[in-house]
Amino acid sequence: MTTLPIVSAESPTTAEKDAGGCGCGGCGCGGGQAPETQAQQVQPGDLDVRSLAPAQRHERIFAAVAALEPGEAFVLTNDHDPKPLRYQLDAEQPGQIGWEYLAEGPEVWRVQISRVAGHCC
Repeated sequence: MTTLPIVSAESPTTAEKDAGGCGCGGCGCGGGQAPETQAQQVQPGDLDVRSLAPAQRHERIFAAVAALEPGEAFVLTNDHDPKPLRYQLDAEQPGQIGWEYLAEGPEVWRVQISRVAGHCC
């Protein structure tokens, strides 16, 4: 199984966003693209489940969520809105999982899923 790059769940600062960068604090990788276009692009390290069978998708996603420590996050890339997954996570782990859409279709959905700081697995 591939190890996901776990990142801090903190959002980039306004200054970082205004600078056109990715928010990592130094690369300035805006590349001249509109933020909407950048958000649609699958990034290295995303948990891209589009090529997996539906049963395998859920297994991989839930394993990635279970591996999160408080304050950590990963980016899920999917070919449809994973809203039912959000409802299931909220029901099973109320108040513990953060969910932020980075791109909302029509072809690619990217969601940053995080474990809320102060909650343990």
